[in-house]
This record gives sequence, C-alpha cells and structure tokens, in this order.
Amino acid sequence: MTITNPRTTSITADGGNVEQAANASRVTGGTGRPGHVPMPGRHVGDALRRTPIRIHLTIAAAVAATVVAVLTQPWLAPTDLVRDSQAVAASHGDASPAYGVVSNLGIVVLVMAAGTLVAALAHGSPPAVSRRLLGWSLALSLVFAMDDLLLLHETAAFGPGSGTALAAAYAAGFLAFAVRFRATIIERLDPALLIVAFASLGASAGVDVLVEPATRLSVIAEDSSKLLGLLAWAAFVMRAAFASLRDARADRTPA
Repeated sequence: MTITNPRTTSITADGGNVEQAANASRVTGGTGRPGHVPMPGRHVGDALRRTPIRIHLTIAAAVAATVVAVLTQPWLAPTDLVRDSQAVAASHGDASPAYGVVSNLGIVVLVMAAGTLVAALAHGSPPAVSRRLLGWSLALSLVFAMDDLLLLHETAAFGPGSGTALAAAYAAGFLAFAVRFRATIIERLDPALLIVAFASLGASAGVDVLVEPATRLSVIAEDSSKLLGLLAWAAFVMRAAFASLRDARADRTPA
C-alpha cells in the first residue's frame, strides 16, 4: 500500500501548474489567449517606450543648458567654444584652455562609455550575442573619439572630400550595427536612444557637409546636434553594459 504525502503532492502539483502557466504565457505572449502573437508594431512600440522619459529629458536638458551657456557667456565667440580646439587655435594663431570645450566634452563622454563597455566585457561574462554587441559598441565609440582627437572629419589628415567619405563610412558602420543587432536591441535594449543618436549625428554631419561656408548658426547647430547624438549614444551603450552586468550577476546568484 502506497501512502501519499498530501503536502508533497500539493507542491508537485503546484510546480506543474507553475511550469504549465509559464509555458502558456510563452505561447500566448502573456495575454492568456491561446494562439495570440503580439503584433510587430506593438512589439516595437513597447521597445521604444522602454527607455525612461527622464533619460531623454536629462540628455536634452544637458544639451540645451550647454548651448545656452555657450551663447550667453561674454568672453569668447560661441563658435570658438563648440568647435574642435585645434581648429580654433589654427584659425586664430593662438590657443586658449577654453577652446573646444564642448567638443572635448563629447570626447570625455565617449571615453566614459567605452570604459563601461570594457568593464562589462571583462567582468560580465555575457553570452556570445551580447559580447559581440558590446564589442561593436566599444569599437564605434573609440573610433568616434579618435576621430575627434585627430580631426579626421575636418579633413586634417586626408585630401579634399575626405570629410564626406568619413561621414559615409561612419553612417555605414552605425547602420551595420543596427541591422546586425536589431533583434537584441528591440527585445532588450533602448532603440529610442539609438534613434535619437542616429538622427542627431546624421543632422550634424548633414549641416557640416551641406552648409559651406560655415556660419555662426550652422556651427552651433552642427555641434549641438553632435553633442546630443553623442550623449544619446553613450546612454545607449552604457545601459547595454549595465544590462549585461545585471544578467551576469543574476546567472551567478544561487537559485
């Protein structure tokens, strides 16, 4: 005669129910309606809303405050503060610690983002897809930082037209990144930040290429758009790095 322990039976049954519920949720998309699959548009919309609005507002406020400070300070021409310091010094035949402060701020932000990515790659032990995404993000961030440091986009190192060629190369790199990792970005990361970054950097490059000769307004528009794009990009890659570190910590935590 077999004696069944009611408590054990209850636990086993509950475990089975939990597993069945989890499987049902995966099949129904969490709606409770069998066979229901979330619409792609709704899925993308949910991904775009994943980024807290405070992050968008903080980035926009930082750029707005920087532009206001640059335009209202009485000491230097606003364009001398936003352009690359080497270009300003060359045009004036002198130098100042304030030259290019906004451009240098963008470099600092990129380096901070790159450091976060290195930490995630070194200590997070992410899966292969996440590791490749973080690696691409690191490469793009460092290339952009080096571009600002060496003034490649200002055609300082190459012949005429190299600025346009470099802008096209950067656009191709970012597009390849977005296409290659689109599923992971939509499923887990912050596509809204990526859209802001791409749109702002594209606008900056467009002003740089199309407005010739540059004017005070075009320089302010170009470099404020660039700063907005760099801040959005840095926020995107840093949140991706933090997500990787959280996942790694969760995997190491005993159940």
